[in-house]
Amino acid sequence: MASPEPWCRIIDTALSISGDLDASGITRFEAEIAALPLLPDPLRLDLSGFDISDGLAAVAAVDAMRGLARGRRLVLLGAPQLLAHNLYRVGDLEGGSLVLEATRQDEPYG
Repeated sequence: MASPEPWCRIIDTALSISGDLDASGITRFEAEIAALPLLPDPLRLDLSGFDISDGLAAVAAVDAMRGLARGRRLVLLGAPQLLAHNLYRVGDLEGGSLVLEATRQDEPYG
């Protein structure tokens, strides 16, 4: 069985997170986030290839963004609409340390 693709990649001075996160991938996702090396401030995070499949994954993604923003300015590029909405809803966009750029407008199901 092939090992799964990593969630996180450091490209130049930015971080990229890609893949489709669901409840079954949360443990591996959280472990990769925790194992990241020292990252720059501000940090540009490309989420254009990242998707969230369920509610538990949305909670894990919000928690990951909070952790990455701790002590630095975090700029989210191409965040999925579900993540952007949840960050707004819980007030994480109010302080200015977490900023959205070019949020994706996801297609509705159906």
